[in-house]
Amino acid sequence: MIDKFLELEVLLSPEVYEELKSLDKVEEILEKIKKFKHYNDKFILLDKKFLNIFLSENIEDIINKYKDFDFIYYYTGVSLEIEEEKEEIEIDNKIDETIDKKEEDIKEEIREEHKEEVKKIKKIVESYKNRINYIAKDIETKIKIYEDSDVSGKSVCEGKIENFVKYFRDRFNRLKKYIERKKGRKAIPISSLSKYKGEEVFTAGLVYDVRERNDKVIVDIEDEEDMVTLIIDKELYKKEGEILLDEVIGVVGKFNKNYIYVNEIVRPSISKNCINKANEEVYMAFLSDIHVGSNEFLYKDFEKFIEFLNGNVNNSLEEKIVSKLKYICIAGDLVDGIGVYPGQEEDLYEIDIIKQYEEIASYIEEIPEHIAIIISPGNHDAVRPAEPQPKLPEKITKLFNRENIYFVGNPCTLNIHGLDTLLYHGRSFDDLVSQIASASYENPFTIMKELIKRRHLSPVYGGRTPITPEDKDYLVIDRDIDILHTGHIHINGYGIYKNVALVNSGTFQEQTDFQKRMGIKPTPSIVPILRLDKLGEKGHYIEWDRGFVEVKI
Repeated sequence: MIDKFLELEVLLSPEVYEELKSLDKVEEILEKIKKFKHYNDKFILLDKKFLNIFLSENIEDIINKYKDFDFIYYYTGVSLEIEEEKEEIEIDNKIDETIDKKEEDIKEEIREEHKEEVKKIKKIVESYKNRINYIAKDIETKIKIYEDSDVSGKSVCEGKIENFVKYFRDRFNRLKKYIERKKGRKAIPISSLSKYKGEEVFTAGLVYDVRERNDKVIVDIEDEEDMVTLIIDKELYKKEGEILLDEVIGVVGKFNKNYIYVNEIVRPSISKNCINKANEEVYMAFLSDIHVGSNEFLYKDFEKFIEFLNGNVNNSLEEKIVSKLKYICIAGDLVDGIGVYPGQEEDLYEIDIIKQYEEIASYIEEIPEHIAIIISPGNHDAVRPAEPQPKLPEKITKLFNRENIYFVGNPCTLNIHGLDTLLYHGRSFDDLVSQIASASYENPFTIMKELIKRRHLSPVYGGRTPITPEDKDYLVIDRDIDILHTGHIHINGYGIYKNVALVNSGTFQEQTDFQKRMGIKPTPSIVPILRLDKLGEKGHYIEWDRGFVEVKI
């Protein structure tokens, strides 16, 4: 069935594929698409929305509505007609928003209040100068950006079918390498399995389909040349965890008549013998989802944190931590943005995205200069929505008037004081929570360990996370990282898995109406802090919580 759609240059989302398997109108849909292609020959990504359109509407109406529609831009944010950088265009488009006069008067008062708060924080910060001895001033800043992990300035996607082919080939080959390293031998190509009839084999592939049948789970995997069906006992399947579409797995089992009867599932997970640590006492704080511009931005709490960094401490423990705090990582959503969701302007006190960035830049300017700050974007920031995201454009970065600041893409891996640290905003969490029973928003650690297990930041393609098919899959975790820092879901979480410290920072935004409807309870104004020379030991995990510091682990 998939081949028929591919012949028409139509890619199916996993949700649509599952639905089509039980529909008796597949031929009717194919016929409609054929007719539609006479008027719009662009590559189509068929998701739930457009499946319903092709099912329920007549072909004449579909042609009239969508003959000029850019399906690639709709899904990835990459237009076939535009070859230049998109960031500047997106910013200019987002600025042109208006609200009625009465609401504007109220919001102008709020904006003025925020301006006064920024002025006030400057005076408060000045009053704390020389209050404590910053030992971190004399500690060398050690940051190396692994440029091969950052898409910034390297995007080559044109939305063509060749991009998708190269993308999945790259994902498969790089993850297969880690599976082979784990087993200590090369995987047999699927096309060569017929030589080993009745023997135990080891192979690897990209997951094409997963279905249950009685006490078995049937999985189809494919490599660059062929496909094979796996028969897996449900007990083994439960033990190893859900197998997701598009993830790369290895298997060991007996091959017979185009089937492998699996007795071992091999994942490309990170495998380290120990927890790496810095060679001196130094601390790193983790932020994300500040959401300046939102009516729910907790600016008073954010100001408290800025004051803390400038020496407003309550006891000797806090003074010790602040004096040796050398790094701050911010994993996206510095601002609330504009045009991120319908009706967003009603939730903003500032609808000018440049002014949102000016405000957060003013706050960050008050952080002591000896603290190095690393900033990557999120889905609310002024870059393309599809992952991987490039770093913030120069139009934004030039607003940040300070030294010792590093702008990187999402995701990006850096070596910070000897520890490989991966920043990823975390949008794929929405897909994983819906497909993995043990993963929950309430406990981000349960989601993050699934990324480490699969060695991929967004294993499911075609879900709620838009992904641009670059020639290289930047969402593969190439290094045996020491720290993974994420955000997005506004809930703090921490744990160590496979000797990797997993930090999900919370937010400085109060619970939104959307979160109330979804039953999501954020943990605002809590900042995780790691003591890098004691990772994994007692006293290494600390939280700043609305002005109070507590050693948690």
